[in-house]
Amino acid sequence: MPIQGFTRFRKWNYGKQSAHGTAVTPTRAVGWKGVLDVNPNWTQQADVDVGSIDPVLADYRLGTDITASLTGPLTYDDIPLIMSAGVRGGQTAVTSSSTYQWTHQAVSLTATTLDEFTTEWGDDVTSDGFKARDGILESIELGFDETLGPWTFTGSWRYGYVDGGVAPTAGLAVGSNLPLVFGADTKLYIDSTSGGIGSTQISDALHRASITITNSIDQKRFANGSNSRFAIAGYGVTSREITASFTFAKTSQTVGIASEAAKWLSADPTNRYLKVEVTSPSIISGAIPYSWDLRLSGNWITRTDEEVGGNSVVTLVCRGRYDAGLGYALRSYVVNNRPTLA
Repeated sequence: MPIQGFTRFRKWNYGKQSAHGTAVTPTRAVGWKGVLDVNPNWTQQADVDVGSIDPVLADYRLGTDITASLTGPLTYDDIPLIMSAGVRGGQTAVTSSSTYQWTHQAVSLTATTLDEFTTEWGDDVTSDGFKARDGILESIELGFDETLGPWTFTGSWRYGYVDGGVAPTAGLAVGSNLPLVFGADTKLYIDSTSGGIGSTQISDALHRASITITNSIDQKRFANGSNSRFAIAGYGVTSREITASFTFAKTSQTVGIASEAAKWLSADPTNRYLKVEVTSPSIISGAIPYSWDLRLSGNWITRTDEEVGGNSVVTLVCRGRYDAGLGYALRSYVVNNRPTLA
């Protein structure tokens, strides 16, 4: 008889909540890898005189930290879920020609609300499953390497509450043929004005790329009695950091006079307007393909000289910021075949 607890039977199920604190039944399985980390924060009582060289007083619990670091190949269907949990919530798809168009534009000048998700995680020992609610993304990293294979997603999830011993919802399966977002299908445009964003392609130079979004999350807890002790009453996004890293071959666009590297070394910060465009060869309907358009602005802050396959390359890192001309710090626009987040 096989021993139970096969890691290959692990699954992540997701369901979008309509309200904080109210779990839902997940409706979607997502192909990511990782484990749920639950820390009840058992705390030793104060060091007082108890007449013993060994502890006598029992530990007590504080608020439980529930997190998950997940990673996996990026699909066009996953991008809206990621953006809604880590950039901006409350967005719905626009239907057009049998496709679904998702826009997530970061909010900078007013409070940001993120969508929250119920997550189930477990393996074939269903009695040992977990169900966590109020899930949001504290950090997101999206990128591809010099193989130009699929973009990867790495995300740090935070949850507000968890129940153990919950069997994950049966019958949910990860899509077996979801179009992947490939580095080979990616174009990068860099321009000098907000109105010109998406005009100037960086050609024959881009080896790899990485976009990172990090949220500082304020976890609100209130003293409301034992029925809700230590429960997270809500989240606040107090700050956000966006960085974009690109590794380039040495061309006239990337190094030398009037190049991107020259703008990194300029006396004053030079605004750069970046557009990452990915178009899949896979068609959704008619002649409309899966696609992703990611835009941001900022200035180059670091340069690193490296090597790829025996050639010198330059990695430039852009620190993103809100731009009044664009009206946002970051915007994601996806065309896919999925009408709902989860």
